Amino acid sequence: MTGPQTPALWDLPQAKRAAGRPAAARKGQQRPAERDPIARIVVDVPLAHLDRTFDYQVPAQLDEAAVPGCRVRVRFAGQLVDGFLLERAATTGHTGRLAFLERVVSSEPVLG
Repeated sequence: MTGPQTPALWDLPQAKRAAGRPAAARKGQQRPAERDPIARIVVDVPLAHLDRTFDYQVPAQLDEAAVPGCRVRVRFAGQLVDGFLLERAATTGHTGRLAFLERVVSSEPVLG
């Protein structure tokens, strides 16, 4: 099916890259919150062995909304999952790089 009207692969225009996450959420472009930049999150997954907290960084733009007891979305095992922010802390015991909270679903505390 090659003919004078069929473009060769090298003649096709470059595909535009999908934007994916918002610009502020792209790697290296977020700033952590100045006050208690660590959020201890319980992810809402049905696996019993994951019944513990995981530390995430709180981005500066979510500082006021990310309060203990609120619902959040976090990237966990390559997926966006719901979670609950149990507490904020100044430091973490995790030695690697921490991911940022993706968003606060509701800043109204649902856990007491």
